[in-house]
Amino acid sequence: MTHSRAWAVAAVLGLSVVTAPTPASATARIDPSAQAAASGCTTWVEWVQGGSNSYYYGRGNVQCASGRYKVKLQCRNLQTGVGYVVYGGYAVNAPGTATATCYSGNVAEGVYPVDDPLPTTGVTGCVSWAEWVHEGSNHYYGRGSAQCDTGTYRVQIQCRNAQTGQRYVVYGPAVTAPRTSTTTCYQGNVADAVSGVPA
Repeated sequence: MTHSRAWAVAAVLGLSVVTAPTPASATARIDPSAQAAASGCTTWVEWVQGGSNSYYYGRGNVQCASGRYKVKLQCRNLQTGVGYVVYGGYAVNAPGTATATCYSGNVAEGVYPVDDPLPTTGVTGCVSWAEWVHEGSNHYYGRGSAQCDTGTYRVQIQCRNAQTGQRYVVYGPAVTAPRTSTTTCYQGNVADAVSGVPA
Protein backbone atom coordinates (compact mmCIF):
# COMPACT_ATOMS: atom_id res chain seq x y z
CA MET A 1 0.00 0.00 0.00
CA THR A 2 1.36 3.37 -0.93
CA HIS A 3 1.98 6.05 1.66
CA SER A 4 -0.85 8.32 0.40
CA ARG A 5 -3.35 5.42 0.34
CA ALA A 6 -2.36 4.47 3.91
CA TRP A 7 -3.21 8.01 5.04
CA ALA A 8 -6.54 7.91 3.18
CA VAL A 9 -7.53 4.55 4.73
CA ALA A 10 -6.54 5.76 8.19
CA ALA A 11 -8.59 8.92 7.78
CA VAL A 12 -11.70 6.97 6.73
CA LEU A 13 -11.37 4.46 9.58
CA GLY A 14 -10.51 7.11 12.17
CA LEU A 15 -7.18 5.49 12.92
CA SER A 16 -4.08 7.34 13.97
CA VAL A 17 -1.05 7.03 11.77
CA VAL A 18 2.32 6.89 13.43
CA THR A 19 5.19 7.94 11.27
CA ALA A 20 8.79 6.96 11.78
CA PRO A 21 10.81 9.50 13.75
CA THR A 22 13.03 11.86 11.79
CA PRO A 23 16.66 10.75 11.84
CA ALA A 24 18.85 12.84 14.14
CA SER A 25 20.98 13.89 11.20
CA ALA A 26 17.95 15.54 9.61
CA THR A 27 16.99 17.76 12.55
CA ALA A 28 16.40 21.42 11.78
CA ARG A 29 19.39 23.67 12.38
CA ILE A 30 19.42 27.43 12.78
CA ASP A 31 21.94 29.17 10.58
CA PRO A 32 23.44 31.91 12.75
CA SER A 33 24.30 33.97 9.66
CA ALA A 34 20.56 34.13 8.86
CA GLN A 35 19.79 35.85 12.17
CA ALA A 36 18.27 39.30 11.83
CA ALA A 37 20.67 42.21 12.12
CA ALA A 38 20.41 44.55 15.06
CA SER A 39 17.95 47.37 14.42
CA GLY A 40 16.39 50.28 16.25
CA CYS A 41 19.64 50.98 18.10
CA THR A 42 20.32 53.82 20.52
CA THR A 43 23.84 54.71 21.66
CA TRP A 44 25.15 56.92 24.43
CA VAL A 45 28.36 57.76 26.32
CA GLU A 46 28.90 58.00 30.06
CA TRP A 47 31.86 59.39 31.96
CA VAL A 48 33.51 57.06 34.44
CA GLN A 49 35.86 58.09 37.23
CA GLY A 50 38.47 55.58 38.32
CA GLY A 51 40.72 56.47 41.24
CA SER A 52 41.68 60.13 41.59
CA ASN A 53 39.79 62.96 39.89
CA SER A 54 42.12 62.94 36.87
CA TYR A 55 41.21 59.47 35.59
CA TYR A 56 38.02 60.03 33.64
CA TYR A 57 37.28 57.84 30.65
CA GLY A 58 34.47 57.12 28.24
CA ARG A 59 32.02 54.27 28.60
CA GLY A 60 29.92 53.53 25.54
CA ASN A 61 26.54 51.82 25.56
CA VAL A 62 24.26 50.46 22.84
CA GLN A 63 20.69 49.17 23.14
CA CYS A 64 18.72 47.86 20.15
CA ALA A 65 15.09 46.92 19.60
CA SER A 66 15.96 43.64 17.87
CA GLY A 67 18.89 41.35 17.12
CA ARG A 68 21.97 40.19 18.99
CA TYR A 69 24.89 42.61 19.22
CA LYS A 70 28.05 43.85 20.89
CA VAL A 71 29.24 47.42 21.28
CA LYS A 72 32.21 49.01 19.54
CA LEU A 73 33.85 52.25 20.67
CA GLN A 74 35.97 54.65 18.69
CA CYS A 75 38.24 56.09 21.38
CA ARG A 76 40.91 58.78 21.54
CA ASN A 77 43.80 59.51 23.87
CA LEU A 78 43.46 63.27 24.37
CA GLN A 79 47.06 63.69 25.47
CA THR A 80 48.61 62.04 22.40
CA GLY A 81 45.72 62.53 19.97
CA VAL A 82 45.92 58.87 18.91
CA GLY A 83 42.66 57.07 18.12
CA TYR A 84 41.80 53.39 18.47
CA VAL A 85 38.85 50.97 18.59
CA VAL A 86 37.60 48.84 21.50
CA TYR A 87 35.00 46.05 21.25
CA GLY A 88 32.77 45.00 24.13
CA GLY A 89 33.54 41.49 25.31
CA TYR A 90 29.99 40.18 25.54
CA ALA A 91 27.09 40.02 23.11
CA VAL A 92 23.55 40.67 24.35
CA ASN A 93 20.09 39.99 22.96
CA ALA A 94 17.71 42.90 22.40
CA PRO A 95 16.72 44.90 24.34
CA GLY A 96 19.77 44.36 26.55
CA THR A 97 22.49 46.99 26.87
CA ALA A 98 26.00 46.18 25.61
CA THR A 99 28.78 48.18 27.28
CA ALA A 100 32.51 48.78 26.82
CA THR A 101 34.97 51.36 28.14
CA CYS A 102 37.94 53.17 26.58
CA TYR A 103 41.30 52.99 28.32
CA SER A 104 41.65 55.03 31.49
CA GLY A 105 41.83 58.76 30.81
CA ASN A 106 40.61 58.43 27.20
CA VAL A 107 37.34 59.49 25.61
CA ALA A 108 34.73 57.72 23.46
CA GLU A 109 34.15 59.67 20.23
CA GLY A 110 31.84 57.13 18.62
CA VAL A 111 29.63 54.24 19.77
CA TYR A 112 28.36 51.58 17.32
CA PRO A 113 26.34 48.34 17.44
CA VAL A 114 28.09 45.26 16.03
CA ASP A 115 26.00 42.28 14.92
CA ASP A 116 26.72 38.95 16.59
CA PRO A 117 27.50 36.76 14.82
CA LEU A 118 29.27 38.92 12.26
CA PRO A 119 28.34 38.69 8.58
CA THR A 120 30.50 36.17 6.71
CA THR A 121 31.01 38.25 3.57
CA GLY A 122 31.75 41.82 2.62
CA VAL A 123 33.28 44.78 4.39
CA THR A 124 31.04 45.98 7.24
CA GLY A 125 31.07 48.27 10.25
CA CYS A 126 33.86 50.64 9.18
CA VAL A 127 34.83 53.58 11.37
CA SER A 128 37.51 56.12 10.53
CA TRP A 129 39.30 58.99 12.21
CA ALA A 130 42.04 61.56 11.67
CA GLU A 131 45.03 62.45 13.84
CA TRP A 132 47.55 65.27 13.74
CA VAL A 133 51.21 64.36 13.42
CA HIS A 134 54.09 66.66 14.36
CA GLU A 135 57.62 65.93 13.20
CA GLY A 136 60.37 68.53 13.28
CA SER A 137 59.34 72.16 13.61
CA ASN A 138 55.82 73.20 12.62
CA HIS A 139 55.35 70.31 10.22
CA TYR A 140 51.87 69.16 11.06
CA TYR A 141 50.04 66.82 8.72
CA GLY A 142 47.04 64.54 8.77
CA ARG A 143 47.13 60.85 9.55
CA GLY A 144 44.02 58.82 8.77
CA SER A 145 42.95 55.41 10.08
CA ALA A 146 40.11 53.04 9.28
CA GLN A 147 38.92 49.91 11.08
CA CYS A 148 36.08 47.58 10.07
CA ASP A 149 34.26 44.62 11.64
CA THR A 150 34.63 42.26 8.66
CA GLY A 151 36.43 41.91 5.34
CA THR A 152 39.64 43.17 3.75
CA TYR A 153 39.93 46.94 3.39
CA ARG A 154 42.25 49.93 3.40
CA VAL A 155 42.05 53.51 4.54
CA GLN A 156 41.37 56.26 2.00
CA ILE A 157 42.23 59.86 2.87
CA GLN A 158 41.17 62.93 0.95
CA CYS A 159 44.06 65.27 1.66
CA ARG A 160 44.49 69.00 1.09
CA ASN A 161 47.52 71.21 0.77
CA ALA A 162 46.51 74.06 3.07
CA GLN A 163 48.78 76.54 1.24
CA THR A 164 47.73 75.84 -2.36
CA GLY A 165 44.28 74.33 -1.76
CA GLN A 166 45.19 71.36 -3.98
CA ARG A 167 43.35 68.15 -3.09
CA TYR A 168 44.48 64.57 -3.61
CA VAL A 169 43.75 61.04 -2.35
CA VAL A 170 46.11 58.60 -0.64
CA TYR A 171 45.50 54.96 0.35
CA GLY A 172 46.83 52.92 3.24
CA PRO A 173 47.83 49.25 3.28
CA ALA A 174 45.21 46.52 2.87
CA VAL A 175 44.37 44.75 6.14
CA THR A 176 41.92 42.11 7.33
CA ALA A 177 39.37 42.88 10.07
CA PRO A 178 39.62 43.92 12.78
CA ARG A 179 43.08 45.40 12.12
CA THR A 180 43.54 49.13 11.52
CA SER A 181 44.79 50.53 8.21
CA THR A 182 46.69 53.80 8.63
CA THR A 183 48.48 56.24 6.32
CA THR A 184 49.43 59.91 6.26
CA CYS A 185 48.99 62.85 3.91
CA TYR A 186 52.10 64.53 2.55
CA GLN A 187 54.06 66.55 5.07
CA GLY A 188 52.36 69.81 6.01
CA ASN A 189 49.02 68.77 4.46
CA VAL A 190 45.72 68.04 6.20
CA ALA A 191 43.27 65.12 6.13
CA ASP A 192 39.85 66.46 5.15
CA ALA A 193 37.98 63.14 4.87
CA VAL A 194 38.88 59.62 6.01
CA SER A 195 37.06 56.39 5.17
CA GLY A 196 37.52 52.64 4.93
CA VAL A 197 37.17 51.16 1.43
CA PRO A 198 37.26 47.52 0.23
CA ALA A 199 40.76 46.46 -0.81
